[in-house]
Amino acid sequence: MPSRATICLDAIGNNYKKLLSLTGNRRRILCIVKADAYGHGAGPVCLKLSQSGARDFAVATMREAMQLRDAGIAEKIIVIEGIEPYLEEEAINHDFVPMVSTRAQLLRWNNAGRIRDYKLPCQLLFNTGMNRLGIDFVPDQESKGISILEALAGCKWIDVEGVATHFASAEDLSTGQTSQQSNLFVRQLAALRAAGFRPKHIHVSNSAAIVHHGMESLQAEKECTMVRAGLALYGYVNPASTTLLQQATPFTPALEWHAPLLDIKDVPQGSFLGYGATFEAPRPMRIGVLKVGYADGLDWRLSNRGMVSLDNVICKIVGQISMDLTLVDLSEVENPKIGNEAMLLGSEPYNAQGMADLIGTVPYAVLCGIRNRVERVYE
Repeated sequence: MPSRATICLDAIGNNYKKLLSLTGNRRRILCIVKADAYGHGAGPVCLKLSQSGARDFAVATMREAMQLRDAGIAEKIIVIEGIEPYLEEEAINHDFVPMVSTRAQLLRWNNAGRIRDYKLPCQLLFNTGMNRLGIDFVPDQESKGISILEALAGCKWIDVEGVATHFASAEDLSTGQTSQQSNLFVRQLAALRAAGFRPKHIHVSNSAAIVHHGMESLQAEKECTMVRAGLALYGYVNPASTTLLQQATPFTPALEWHAPLLDIKDVPQGSFLGYGATFEAPRPMRIGVLKVGYADGLDWRLSNRGMVSLDNVICKIVGQISMDLTLVDLSEVENPKIGNEAMLLGSEPYNAQGMADLIGTVPYAVLCGIRNRVERVYE
């Protein structure tokens, strides 16, 4: 039996409803389901969110968008990275809405509308300081501001239904970057409106901004009709940078990851375990061999550092994690049996945040790193 990830769809549905409550039930939620819903399975997750009232989904690529349509998702799908050249026709046929972040994307989408002889919806992504994707637009710098507004004015075959930006450091409450981004976006939005555009969907806040900044503390958020929720849907929010404002979030992790015991070995003191002999048994030990490894997504950096739970006992990972197998110390487990399952991820401290903290990464990487060969089971 392989390792398996059990996803509680009710937890995801409840997290969505808690997000609605946090936004005062006055803003739509754009559900971020890219990267196979952060490793949870985009099809089943979207179907559950749709049943919970979600009407807007976002993915990174056209391929991910097609997978959602193939899974029966009929709601709006926004493609965050935009539509690649020569795929415009396919995007139109499947009612995808691109997030436009370059002038070239804008002109291609407008041309596709001209060929079809009707206006195509899109959303604009403005750069306010992330300096990743996004149109550079500083309204009081004419060389930049006029160029994009002139380009928009010439695009008669698009409907700018939405506009957004992305906060770089929403969980860092010690920096003024989020406020600076917010203020620039307000100016961008004002200039866009002055040019005659009236976007229906305006969104800036991700999960961290929703939780740590609230819905009225940022000037830009007062203009918004929508928020973007990704990590919070799956039960996590990046912790705030200051312990003074840290608090338990209302979200429930939706995924548990278990792996079975493939073998049990009693090794004498002085035995070396695993590749590279990086662990030497300090005493006679009972060692369990788990059917999971880094090819399944268990991060190699957990070697000699991580822990699992077996029969409610903490068991340390010993030796280097190998491609398909992991060794754990079963010395404190009473009467372990082959076939018993160890919990790799679940409730605190075994959740994705705890694992991420241990190896210096983020919960996104932990969840997205669980590979496809790990069986997904839904309940």
